[in-house]
Amino acid sequence: MSDDFSGVDWQTARYDDKEFTPGDPYEVARLGKRISDTAALIQDQATKLHNLVDGNGWDSDAGREFTKKTAETVGLLTTSHQRYAAAAGALGSSVGPEPASDEVRENWATALNHAQTLVRTALGKAKSADAAGSHCQKQIDHHPGHDGHPDKQKLHKQKESADSDLEGAKTDLRHALSYRDTQAGYAKSAIHDAVDHDGLKDPKHHWWDSVEDWIAKIGHWAGVAAALLGVLALVLSWVPVLGEVLAALALIASVVALVCDTVSALDGKGTWLDVAIDAIGVLSFGAGRLLGTAAKEASVAARGSAAVKDVQLARDIGLNPAAARGLGEALNGVKPGQIGKALAEGPAELLPRMRSVVKESLNAKAYVNDIRIAAGKLPGEESLVTEGAPKLAQIAGSSFKSMAGYGKGLFIGSQTLPLAAGWSNLAPVSDGESWLTGPDGLGRVKEIPGLGAGGIPFYNWRWSTPGDDG
Repeated sequence: MSDDFSGVDWQTARYDDKEFTPGDPYEVARLGKRISDTAALIQDQATKLHNLVDGNGWDSDAGREFTKKTAETVGLLTTSHQRYAAAAGALGSSVGPEPASDEVRENWATALNHAQTLVRTALGKAKSADAAGSHCQKQIDHHPGHDGHPDKQKLHKQKESADSDLEGAKTDLRHALSYRDTQAGYAKSAIHDAVDHDGLKDPKHHWWDSVEDWIAKIGHWAGVAAALLGVLALVLSWVPVLGEVLAALALIASVVALVCDTVSALDGKGTWLDVAIDAIGVLSFGAGRLLGTAAKEASVAARGSAAVKDVQLARDIGLNPAAARGLGEALNGVKPGQIGKALAEGPAELLPRMRSVVKESLNAKAYVNDIRIAAGKLPGEESLVTEGAPKLAQIAGSSFKSMAGYGKGLFIGSQTLPLAAGWSNLAPVSDGESWLTGPDGLGRVKEIPGLGAGGIPFYNWRWSTPGDDG
């Protein structure tokens, strides 16, 4: 609903419509009374137990032993009473009289009743003004006289007065709704303050509880780092050393996220879907190494295959074998005498086997060697292609050329899809966190039974994460 209340039918609008002041203040008061009675009951039990703890109700060795074992329970009961008392005070146990000023802080039952009174009054004014304005407008529209006719001018003044009254009613309504929101904020803050600071919210009874929170946070930020480093590694893969270093760092961050999310899933705070997405992310690095290597090998083999065709054409037009081979190598960017080697090193198969993917993903030494080779610290495979070689698209067609293009597409897909899934799965771990580090794109998916499962069967298993209706 807009601030000018456009679209409101003033003739049918009710004070308890959902856009105004819905609810029954007396039902709120009855709820507050029940909560207040519960608080009193808790206080009564805490007092009786405290007397026992104090020794007033049971002064003996057994009583003193009982004191040691029930001290914590007394504290929890006292804190529980404070929580219920705060909620009862915020809601109110009865609907009080109309406040002397709208600036006074009231319990919600009294405030809601007063807000509804203000809205009812404002809507009554608006209804009358709207009806008067509509009546005047109809008379103006059907008046036979000219605009300067005295009767018509009188109707215009009446219409202006009705419109002014309607604007006044809208102002009163805005004030009523502002009062409603302010008082609702008071009640909400009082309850939240009690719940968030009374020590009963997610109480820490074991050192492992704090560790679990830290593990979840480490897993989250490791996932953020893995997403960022993975994107940089893909974009800068052509830069020697830097591309290899970024890929290694992204793998480390992915493994850390996988370990932390596995611990959270076992504890029941995370989901096995998180673990599966992390595992796919780790495996994507192994798949990327294999597919990237296969694509490069296919590219070199494609040049060798094209060079063979050019050599044959050169022989057909009468060049001697040496000249024909030199021409074929020059046209396709293959180093002298390397045509056969280029073809021999072409990939035997493009799609990697899962066993090889897992092996490459967990082979930390391979990533270290990639960096050392790129830095010239370790002998690596010498390129069979000359510097300034023509692009793959410029050489003659071959089966290896198609394989190279297909392999490049698979390589990009093997990196971008897991990165996108991992980033969209990141959920914020603190209030006010940017959507860039916590988009929580799969939050609703995890509310589906099975997909949001977590925990250990027969211990703390759950089928889905609870939805957030707040």
